[in-house]
Amino acid sequence: MRIELIDESMTRKLGKALAKSCPKAPFLVTLTGNLGAGKSHLARAFLKKLGVTDAIPSPTYTLCETYPISKKLIVSHMDLYRLEDPEELELMGFRDMLDGQGLLIEWPERAGPLLPVPDLDVHLIWHEEGRMCALSAKSEKGEQWLSELKVPKAE
Repeated sequence: MRIELIDESMTRKLGKALAKSCPKAPFLVTLTGNLGAGKSHLARAFLKKLGVTDAIPSPTYTLCETYPISKKLIVSHMDLYRLEDPEELELMGFRDMLDGQGLLIEWPERAGPLLPVPDLDVHLIWHEEGRMCALSAKSEKGEQWLSELKVPKAE
């Protein structure tokens, strides 16, 4: 599924729409695309719509920020851009994160073979004055997620 994002507000709307149709945890979403393509903006909108009320800093330097949304939902936002070795993920308890919580991972290719197939891949690229987003379901859960997604419209 391809969605044109004409500006930053459309990126936020897509993040909110993805949160509205979000399946129960566990789920894994990979966010791919060039630097500045809007991955973090989309992730912040997603997390805010799920209920995060605190500030949502970029995990670029910490690698991971975790948000307890409710008693039943914890979501971690990871940015692996600065990851030097995939084995660092083992020290962070990455395998435990995969069991029972939601994960949003920017720069997933840096995880190497440790990363399982995601439920959903969100790929953002520059396109004309805005961005283009390609959403790809990689699992049955991801297919269900996309089937329930109400694609935001430009105003």
